[in-house]
Amino acid sequence: MQKISLLCPTRDRPQKALRLALSILETATHPERVEILFYLDSDDPTTEDYLSQFRAHQPQLSRFLRCPFIIGDPISISKSWNELASRCQGDILIMAADDQTYDTLGWDVRLDAEIQKFPDNIFCMWFNDGHWGEKLCTFPIVSRQWYTTLGYFTTGMFECLYDDLWIMDIGRILGRLHYIPDILTEHYHWSYGKSEIDPTYERHQVNAEGKLKPAVQRDLNLFKRTTHYRELDARRLATIMKR
Repeated sequence: MQKISLLCPTRDRPQKALRLALSILETATHPERVEILFYLDSDDPTTEDYLSQFRAHQPQLSRFLRCPFIIGDPISISKSWNELASRCQGDILIMAADDQTYDTLGWDVRLDAEIQKFPDNIFCMWFNDGHWGEKLCTFPIVSRQWYTTLGYFTTGMFECLYDDLWIMDIGRILGRLHYIPDILTEHYHWSYGKSEIDPTYERHQVNAEGKLKPAVQRDLNLFKRTTHYRELDARRLATIMKR
């Protein structure tokens, strides 16, 4: 069985991070081959809450391959995901967030079956997030082969937006997008009215009144200007694909 790494930046939401970890644990058939890595900013005021709450559930969480916290400088979510990717052990890398849960039993075995359809390990997969479905690859799943070929998981260029779309666009160019509709990983995003605004999101993208900051337009413009980079990266992956 392949090792699976879930990569989750989090800030000021220890209970939600724990909820995510426990939901993954409770629904995985083989949690011993699953690890979840959390990135915490060094200035997070709730760091001790994270550590104490996870310690209190250590007997359960010890069933994971690993469940470490990486504490580092306050950086963008894009850079945080990349930092976690550089430290993970998995053959499969999954983008994760603390405002989601894993809801379908046996998701890991189901993922195994889908991965076998791509013997060259070049794919961009995603589960059903309960909202966008097939339209948006909210939490991309890629292989270590994908990651090592490109040399990054996320670009580090964006504040909060477009990392999922970046990966999805490369998969689209390659013709390797693969949606798995029967696995639900519910996304409790604030914009759906299912949670409060993420503190990291608020810091980078919206002000206290919920109005978008200029960084959002900056990220959109940057995404539009960098199409040629995604095309180049798709060509790099295409060289190792089996048609």
